[in-house]
Amino acid sequence: YLGDSLQWESRRQHAEIALDDRVTINTDDPAAPLSLPHSFLLSSQFEQSLNRIFDYTQRPYHDRLESELAAALDLPSAAERDAVLNLYRRLRQYVDEERNHVWHWYISNLAQPTRLMANPPSRLIGNPPWVVYNAMAADRQDKFREQAALRGVWAGANLATQNDLAATFVSTCVDYYLKPGGKFGFVLPYAALRARHWAPFRTGEWNPPETAGRGRVLTDLSKDAWDFLEVNAPPFPQANSSVVFGQRLDTTDPAAVVKPVALSAIQRVSNTGTVRIEMPWDAVKPLLTFTRLRQWPTVPSPAYAAAFRNGATLFPQPLVVFERPEERALGKVYFKTNPGKGQWRGKERSSDVEERFVRPALFSRLLLPFGTVSHSHIIAPFTADGNGLTATLPPGRAAARFRFYWDKANQEWQDHSSGRPPLTLLDQVDYQGKLSAQLGSKQPGKVVYQRSGTWLQACVVPADMIADGTLNWFASDTESELHYLAAIFNAPALASFFRDVCRASDRHFQMGPLENLPIPAFDAGNAQHANLAAQSQLAHQRVEALVAEQAAGRLKINRDAVLRDPAMQPLLKSIDQSVRAILPDYCS
Repeated sequence: YLGDSLQWESRRQHAEIALDDRVTINTDDPAAPLSLPHSFLLSSQFEQSLNRIFDYTQRPYHDRLESELAAALDLPSAAERDAVLNLYRRLRQYVDEERNHVWHWYISNLAQPTRLMANPPSRLIGNPPWVVYNAMAADRQDKFREQAALRGVWAGANLATQNDLAATFVSTCVDYYLKPGGKFGFVLPYAALRARHWAPFRTGEWNPPETAGRGRVLTDLSKDAWDFLEVNAPPFPQANSSVVFGQRLDTTDPAAVVKPVALSAIQRVSNTGTVRIEMPWDAVKPLLTFTRLRQWPTVPSPAYAAAFRNGATLFPQPLVVFERPEERALGKVYFKTNPGKGQWRGKERSSDVEERFVRPALFSRLLLPFGTVSHSHIIAPFTADGNGLTATLPPGRAAARFRFYWDKANQEWQDHSSGRPPLTLLDQVDYQGKLSAQLGSKQPGKVVYQRSGTWLQACVVPADMIADGTLNWFASDTESELHYLAAIFNAPALASFFRDVCRASDRHFQMGPLENLPIPAFDAGNAQHANLAAQSQLAHQRVEALVAEQAAGRLKINRDAVLRDPAMQPLLKSIDQSVRAILPDYCS
């Protein structure tokens, strides 16, 4: 599809092809492309004629064969006759060389887009390929970046690797294959509705005037998009999908002032009955519920959007993570590491290391609003002062058990990585410095929230707690600021905003809460800020008590249990009151 609908491999721009008398199709010989007369390509009998040409390549050759083919095709001019017969001779050569495997499909597939360009329809629907930049072959990434930028749908900087081919596909198809005034609908990733890397697409202006493209492609995306977050039954797309509708605006009149209309209105679709793929739309529509979502303002937090960091890559767990020590004795920790998945299945190990090489670690699966169920532990080559990491294992008996363990674990990593980076286990767990960034802090703690899930949850943890990559974290010199942020993230009044606006897919928050909610900088002199910090501290104390009750077997702790707890109700109410005063436009 990269070379067909998108025409990435076309040797000419569409405007040049349309004005020329022939269409050129690349072959494995750059000096000898295939050539089709334009009139032949646009003929209503093109497919039948192409089939006939390939049929004749299979027939035993004789002197009158070409004349018979020309008569059978009934071509209108001598020039077209000569060009088509030349094509036949080239294809005949491929047959004789036993290379006639995909040429029929190849020619037809590359020619059909040009046929559609010449007579564009007034409606386009489709389910384009969803392929992000990171998942593309290296030789396709540069071409993709070039084409996405040309179309005006490329999101650069730190969003570059998240760009999706689907945005370029839709903008290209609307440009090439939809007449001005025509309408379209495409099934797209859920991220298309809200994620930052789709923001250029949502403007509806896909060929900005400053690009070197064929001209402006302006669209009206005001028709409500469909959000499939709550649909999980076939034949509907998967839950992390959406449908975007639009209309191509007519820009053919240079005197007319035409402006694109950005995507903003969204309806959430849910199904109330069983839908079968063979059912007509008139029978399906009554089984669906369409709920128009509130249109929230979105503004990044000036104080915190760039302040939070992603946690460390604590993987593979069978080498570096365990839950609880089996024993502590004589300065050593005895443990069994966590089980793994895939190639790491069955690689867990039992061992012991000196205590200085073990730190508490937190994963999002252990997170609650205002607390944690428990915590895990990480094994790593921490320096003697605990403020960093060292690639040189410490000598002597004081670190003998760790050296023995780490050498074997590092060898296991290198055996599985097959020479691909990160080359050492230390490079892996400290990828991009995400582990070392959490060491040596003199601050009282950090606030963490999970990057994925249905509902946002956050809590304050001690400074020495290592946040894993499923969490984002922020450290502050004042504990009150940490609790202020935890209260905002856990506020029931903001739960709908976080869920409906701040997720880039059906599960992933990533940096969405900070990129869409303008959380003001903490001000200890502000009464509402101070109240949020105080209520969060009380809430943390209550959740700690609830976790203790679970340990005693009197309670099963989870998010719902925390939010329904009677003692939490006045705290949550007070938090909501302060949040409504600070962020009134984002509460529900």
